[in-house]
Amino acid sequence: MIKPMGTSKMMPTPRGGQWTGLKSTISSYLSGTGNVTPQQIIRETINAAGGLSLRSPSTISGSAGGTAAGGRSGRSVSRAVSGLAGFGSALGGGLTHALNSLGIEDLQGKPAGEVISKIADHLSDDLSGMERDVLRSALQQALYNAAELAGDPSYENLEASLQTFLAREGIEGLIELFLTQYVFDRVWLLIEEYVTNRTDDEADISNLETAIEQSCRSNVHEEVEHHKAEGSYENLDWFGPDGHRIAESVVTDLERRLKEAVRGGAR
Repeated sequence: MIKPMGTSKMMPTPRGGQWTGLKSTISSYLSGTGNVTPQQIIRETINAAGGLSLRSPSTISGSAGGTAAGGRSGRSVSRAVSGLAGFGSALGGGLTHALNSLGIEDLQGKPAGEVISKIADHLSDDLSGMERDVLRSALQQALYNAAELAGDPSYENLEASLQTFLAREGIEGLIELFLTQYVFDRVWLLIEEYVTNRTDDEADISNLETAIEQSCRSNVHEEVEHHKAEGSYENLDWFGPDGHRIAESVVTDLERRLKEAVRGGAR
């Protein structure tokens, strides 16, 4: 199971508007009544929040709609996708070459943790506060999951591990890891407080986490595969206009899928 982002303080679940209905849906799921699915909880959470953007609790309380902040955050997710994919594409020429492509070449030879942390910092540097924390955490966890470092946190092992992952899973695999983690963190951060207040059964909480994660993973996989079927992710300049366009399209369509659930996804 992917790890929820680490936060020192749980974010209050917003009140009023669509959040009231969402809480009722979560309660039904935990009590085993109403045939509620994890997909339904994700859909209602994203709709109540107004999309994939993350704003402060005071901003998203009540009925949330599109805002300038939301648009900026959505573009930041797209930017992270194109930057991460560009980094992955450049890894064929070595880790140093890939870091050069991001403009953070001073990390050559540094420990794996420091390199991963700096990449996540760089790809989330246009945000602040909780928005930055969520995006940065998802980027960092995605890179750790891709590398699967086991006992050797060296620069050389990070390079070899990431190249092995990309040879096996492709650029789309790296995008999937990031977007799955981001969407899961996005949803769980908003509902965790209500869930833990509604039940103190750790098994119930863990089961809901797992179900939300699996549904997020399925939605992201289907959306990424849908876009891949329309054109290869390989040999694409992810730092150029085409790369930015594809990244924005994936994120926009994923948000639509999560809000409307009209093209499948985990049930």
